[in-house]
Amino acid sequence: MKITAARRPRELVNITPLIDVVFILLVFFMLAGAIEKPDEIEVTPPISETELASAEEDVVILIGTDGSVAFQGQVMPSDAELVRTATVWFAVRPDSSIQLKADADADAARVIEVMELLREAGAQYLVLLTVGGAPSE
Repeated sequence: MKITAARRPRELVNITPLIDVVFILLVFFMLAGAIEKPDEIEVTPPISETELASAEEDVVILIGTDGSVAFQGQVMPSDAELVRTATVWFAVRPDSSIQLKADADADAARVIEVMELLREAGAQYLVLLTVGGAPSE
């Protein structure tokens, strides 16, 4: 008489916990990647031929293609409001520097006008932000 050992049925591996962990990681990285808030005005800076690293500064001013201006995340309804807000800012923080981020298609005269308004308000140091490009030969 031939005796055969009873085979144990195969156990299936449950991958549900693995899928849960993968989705949790996916959600984590999606949230971590979206921490930086978007600019109030759509701005595409011009390309620069030189590369100068700038640190995080105190004031960020955006100039859109239509000439609209945002000061520290608030869209300014008029130039007078921009001067008033900047004057108050520089009275409290006289050594603040400005990062001016103008759209590449913005009118150059408007950018210069905003720079002059900021100088009237008491600005001492201004950095015009650009996008780094390939160096020309």
